[in-house]
Amino acid sequence: MKITTYLMFGLLVALLITSCEIDKKPTNISVENKVIDSLIHKDTVVTKLNSEELNQNIKIEAIISDLDDSNEIKDHILHKQLYKETANYIIDFCYPHLNEKYNPKFEVFNEFVENELIQLSKMEQDILESQELLCDTLKTKPIREHRIAEYKIYQQKETHISVLFYLENHYAQTKAAYYTFKTVNFDKINGKLLNFEDYFLQGSLSEVHNILNSEIKTQIAKGDLFYECFEVSLDDFEIAKNDFVINDDQLIFYFNDCVMCPSFVGTYCIEIPLEKLKPVLKQNWSNRFI
Repeated sequence: MKITTYLMFGLLVALLITSCEIDKKPTNISVENKVIDSLIHKDTVVTKLNSEELNQNIKIEAIISDLDDSNEIKDHILHKQLYKETANYIIDFCYPHLNEKYNPKFEVFNEFVENELIQLSKMEQDILESQELLCDTLKTKPIREHRIAEYKIYQQKETHISVLFYLENHYAQTKAAYYTFKTVNFDKINGKLLNFEDYFLQGSLSEVHNILNSEIKTQIAKGDLFYECFEVSLDDFEIAKNDFVINDDQLIFYFNDCVMCPSFVGTYCIEIPLEKLKPVLKQNWSNRFI
C-alpha cells in the first residue's frame, strides 16, 4: 500500500478545495438544471480551514491528485457536469458519459450512473427533509448545503474500466465536509456492470476481509499507519465490498468518513497488491492481472 505524503506542499494543499467548476457562479440564484459537456476543468477556492477540515483536505487530496487513465480513453468518454443552485442547496456533479456511438453497449453504464448514482430528485428530497428537521428558533438565514461529486476513471487491460466517484457533502448543520465514495466496474466489451461477486470466489468475503486487515496491520507495523482503528469491521466491509477499483497492479477499497478512525486521523482507502488477492480472485481475473 502506498501512503502519499505532502511535506513541501502541505500548507498549499490544505488551502485548496478542488471542484469541477465550469462557469458555475451565477450572479442570481437559479433553479434551472444545467448539464454541461466538457473536458476536465478545475478551479480552486481559498478558504479558512479548521484542523479537522485541514486533515480532511490532505486526505482527499491524495485521491484528487492521483493520476487516472482519462487521457488514454478520451476518444470515447465525454465529461459532463450537472449543476443546480437554489436558495436551499447547490448540487454540482461531474461524471463520465461513455460514447454510445463508439459502442452501443455503453448505454448500460450511462443509465446506471445517471439513474442510480446521481438520483437528483432523491437527493433534493433528502436535503429538504433534513432541513425541515433543523430547529432554528432564531430564524436565521440557513446555510445552503452543497453536494459536490468528482470522479477518477481507471482502465483494466483496455476491456474493463473502474470509475471512482467521490462525493463532498457540506451539510448545513456541520462545519467540516463529509466524504462518501461509490465505484462502478464495467465490462466494456460485454456491456456488463461488475461487482464483488464477479471478481472474487463465492464465499470469500471473510477471507478478503482478513487480507484487507492483514495489509493494514502490516502498514501499522511498518509505521505507515499509527492507529489500530484503521482496521475495518466485517460489517463495515460487507457494506463497502463493492466500492473498489482495479488497475493492473492493485485493488483499492474505499470507505466513507469515520469507517477507519475519526475523520481527522483516518484514511479513505486501502490499496492491496493483486498478488496478495490471487487466492481469492476468480481464475479468469487471477490470470488476467497477475
